[in-house]
Amino acid sequence: MSTPVWLASAGGNLYAYTPGRSWKVKRIRRNPKVEVAPSNFAGEPHDRWRPGQARVLPASELRIAKRAMTAKYGNKFRWFTLVTLAGRLRKHGGRAVGLEISLESV
Repeated sequence: MSTPVWLASAGGNLYAYTPGRSWKVKRIRRNPKVEVAPSNFAGEPHDRWRPGQARVLPASELRIAKRAMTAKYGNKFRWFTLVTLAGRLRKHGGRAVGLEISLESV
């Protein structure tokens, strides 16, 4: 099963920002292995899948993910955090977390 997420790169890793109680966060905590592929807005992959390892960032490192996302997406990311993510956090409770993905070399 694939889960489309916005990703931004910084320092050789990929970063995401998502509700802490989301399914993807629970799955990464159980098993950090992930596969990543570039996709269109609908989440349909348009290039090859690459294996990697993901980790949930501690609160002290959350700003790394937020900075990477803001640098790539600018106001789109700001809108996402203010409107979309805020609604999900109210609905599901909890706080947002950052995800860090390190892709394996091929």
